[in-house]
Amino acid sequence: MNKRKLFPIFLSLSMLITACGTNGEKKGEEPVGSSEVSEEAKGLGKGHNGDIEAKLSFEGDKIASIDIVHKETEGLGDKAADKLVKEIVDNQSINVDSVSGATETSTALIVAVKEAIEASGRDISLYEKEVAKKDGESKTIDTDVVVVGGGGAGFAAAISAKEAGVDVILLEKLDQVGGNTLISGGEYAAPANDLQEKEGIEDSKEVFAKDVEVAGGNKDLIAVLADKATEAAYWLRDEIGVKWKDSLMFFGGHSVKRSLIPENHSGNELIKNYKAKADELGIQVLTGTDVQEVLTENDKVVGVRAEGEDGELIVNSKAVVLATGGFGANAEMTYENDNEIDEHVLSTNSPGAMGDGIVMAEALGADTVDMDQIQLYPICDVETGKLLYVGDTRLVGGALLVNKEGKRFVEELDTRRAISMAIKDQTDYVGYLIWDEKSNEETGTMASNPEEAEDLYERGLLYKADTIEELADHFEIDKESLLQTVETFNENSKYGEDPEFNLRMLGWSIEEGPYYMLKAGPAVHHTMGGLVINTNAEVMREDGNKIDVLFAAGEVTGGIHGSNRLGSVAMADITVFGRIAGENAAKLAE
Repeated sequence: MNKRKLFPIFLSLSMLITACGTNGEKKGEEPVGSSEVSEEAKGLGKGHNGDIEAKLSFEGDKIASIDIVHKETEGLGDKAADKLVKEIVDNQSINVDSVSGATETSTALIVAVKEAIEASGRDISLYEKEVAKKDGESKTIDTDVVVVGGGGAGFAAAISAKEAGVDVILLEKLDQVGGNTLISGGEYAAPANDLQEKEGIEDSKEVFAKDVEVAGGNKDLIAVLADKATEAAYWLRDEIGVKWKDSLMFFGGHSVKRSLIPENHSGNELIKNYKAKADELGIQVLTGTDVQEVLTENDKVVGVRAEGEDGELIVNSKAVVLATGGFGANAEMTYENDNEIDEHVLSTNSPGAMGDGIVMAEALGADTVDMDQIQLYPICDVETGKLLYVGDTRLVGGALLVNKEGKRFVEELDTRRAISMAIKDQTDYVGYLIWDEKSNEETGTMASNPEEAEDLYERGLLYKADTIEELADHFEIDKESLLQTVETFNENSKYGEDPEFNLRMLGWSIEEGPYYMLKAGPAVHHTMGGLVINTNAEVMREDGNKIDVLFAAGEVTGGIHGSNRLGSVAMADITVFGRIAGENAAKLAE
């Protein structure tokens, strides 16, 4: 289990809250048992998407119930919050473990509960007792196919195997399913799709394959991806229930606009429907179950060994599918493969993306490819690493990127890696995007992401001002230099020139207040490298032979994307090869 005790955090937060005089309480007061205790009280904690409010009802000194109001991510933060509420009430203690993959939400909820307890006039120490741990017992279960990983690739594999007529168990190490798919935009590259036909866009599988091949990936794998991508998108729609919007997106590196957009522009549209389909088919999904080892007998895979809340779990199976994701959240592993990715580069990834599947398969002699090919994203939250959609103003021609000295230092539409490395080289390892009201209105990035914008405003990472000087003052940027930078760009842009950086999208300016500035830094976004697979999604050994009945799909694999994953191609990749892995695993398990 990948859990951390939150109690030390609570102690430090308690000191901070006390120092700030939370809810008017005075140090040294002893309200327990006095007439001043309240039967109801509220508290706030800072969650991933904004404040979490906890309203507590008491019966004497017992917490009778906790009602929460929040905007945490559907399927991730909300599940974590619900789980913790139950554990706190059941144990009458805030000294509980954080939920794997949702530490920020967990911390915020318990801070909110703690604040409510103190606001009620009760002694917080009554609710900080140690929670007894369950005694672990070893358990063994049998199935035909076991899928390791509950993201998009894992669900595609599990459902495909089940529909092929075999029994399936899916294991997810975090306390909720979804992985990187859940926190993505969910866009899906589908060549020659129906919407393209309606818009008169000419496209083909061959054109798509050529676009992906530019980065140097395996042509055989790319050919399979191109051939089955659109078919798999319609499978998601018709069999899984995913709703695609009636519009397309045009991502960089693609020859034409071809990417489908899920409802609400969120990967949760896929995950929630995958979960519903898995329930309908009777697939057993075990969360909080961390697979430690792929088991073998006589050089053949026979199952997995995992650690769960109740102890060790052995799953005997006829085939195993690894869909554990990449290693983008593993700072040690990313640095090992690319020394430029150091402590100044955060991660956009799910906390589960630790490279577990790669390590377990390597122990069996599995080969890897492109492990040093790691994609970065330049405009991310400097505190959490989260990709910032508000910063997309840059992509449609409307924002300049400057440093602490008020100067530009890179072309704003250069490659993701080039911009990321350039930002890392600046003072404090950050950059600042600046744009005006005209660009704000034309691009609509903040209007499309109001919760993200609000959160950034509250933390001072996004700032709005009537003058550029005010922006400079807020972020302590060289004022005169910034003014000169903007003035020079505006003048050059009017004539379609950018002699210093050759920005490939000109004709716009920054001269209509109010003005906006966003502080941002780079983060690991996708790991292109991973396990070598063949076109049947079978994991290959270093000697060129396959590992019997071991399959892999999704970001745990390498070879498809080469040196650069094109936007929206990953969703097609994990679906196509997830289905292939599940179907072929089922054939060997019959």
